Amino acid sequence: LRRAQFIFVEYTTTDPIHVVTPLLTVLAFTILLWKRRERIFVTRPLGLPVSILAVCFFIQIFNPFQGGLFVGLSGAMFILLPTAWFYFGGAMKTELMTTALRLIVMMGLIGSMHGLYQIMVGYPEFETYWIKNTDHYESIAVGNVTRAIATFNSAEEWGRYAQFGALIAFGFALGTKHFLRRLGWVLAGLALCGVLIISGQRSSIFGLLFGLATFVLMGARNWRVAIGRGVMMVGVALVITLVVKPPSEADMWNKSKDDKVGTMLSHTARGTLQPTKEGSVEDRFSIWTKLLTKMVPSRPFGSGLGAGTVSAMRYAGVEDPIDSFFLVLVVGCSFPVAILFFWILVRATTISIRNFKQALPEAPEATVRRIVAALMLMLFLNSIFGLTFSIYSTAPIGWMVIGWVCAEAARDEQWLQSILTDTPTTEFVR
Repeated sequence: LRRAQFIFVEYTTTDPIHVVTPLLTVLAFTILLWKRRERIFVTRPLGLPVSILAVCFFIQIFNPFQGGLFVGLSGAMFILLPTAWFYFGGAMKTELMTTALRLIVMMGLIGSMHGLYQIMVGYPEFETYWIKNTDHYESIAVGNVTRAIATFNSAEEWGRYAQFGALIAFGFALGTKHFLRRLGWVLAGLALCGVLIISGQRSSIFGLLFGLATFVLMGARNWRVAIGRGVMMVGVALVITLVVKPPSEADMWNKSKDDKVGTMLSHTARGTLQPTKEGSVEDRFSIWTKLLTKMVPSRPFGSGLGAGTVSAMRYAGVEDPIDSFFLVLVVGCSFPVAILFFWILVRATTISIRNFKQALPEAPEATVRRIVAALMLMLFLNSIFGLTFSIYSTAPIGWMVIGWVCAEAARDEQWLQSILTDTPTTEFVR
């Protein structure tokens, strides 16, 4: 909708439409706070650490090194406000989380239809106008073609959202015994895998593979079966790597501007089969090295919440994209804050796996807990190689599942305490 308005108005970098979602988030959070009071900030097991992290984010809004308060507020929109979804997730029960996951799949499919239109037919005139005027999005060009971005802000966001949807769809497929439902979920997952490949986002592809592998391993009955499945998956990966020959970089550049699908497939295949030989990977490590050796030591207490955003590149003279949320926090909020986030992510991952192991195999929540546990492992990887927690439509999903994981752990603990205090019968225990 924001891009479509350029049919009628001229381009601007400070569009009021950007504040609609933040205002709705603040309104929803205010309602939640009014209903549940301040106890939402200290709920076990991660309410207090996440609240401390949010306070650190808030303080860094006013850091003068980032180039001004406007840059800090931009960082708050992409990094601080999504943390509210942790508290929303903590208020969700299994039924609502199931609905939310299904909606992610549906919205991923609907949004991807526009991406297919962009790559098959071309960008509409108003989106072409937006691309010509927007800045600091050099990666939208791949070879001689322009990436499709669907209804999202970037190709990375589209790929990340499709990655989430594909994993969720395959998870529901394995969790149902109804043939037609399973077929529908498999087709949805395959469709989202297809658009993920076309989006050219290699980090999302590796994240999906990692999530699917985690999903398969968690379903093993014991460690022996898990090790056997792991060895089998590694063997298949090695065979593909040795047998399949990746296309050369010249192959991508030799394709015409009309061969958009072929260009993106070549780009994706090169990055997936030979990730360490990609020029973008070398550039990324070079940028990270410069940040850790020069910028971070000179500003050990952080450069500001907006230091890793496009706003900082636009108004504060920041030159290079960071492309790692963990390093975004190191640069913007200091090492201790980044480590706190890292610990929250690791803790939530272990809790999610424990939640799945404690669920009854045939219970409805078992499938959802298994999907969420796989999502957590995927979030972990894409926070190191990617910007999941500062992307407009995926950061809320990440915080939502972390909040729900904690709520499920608390509910399990309450259930266990109620059983112990009620002194259940021997038959019930059995």
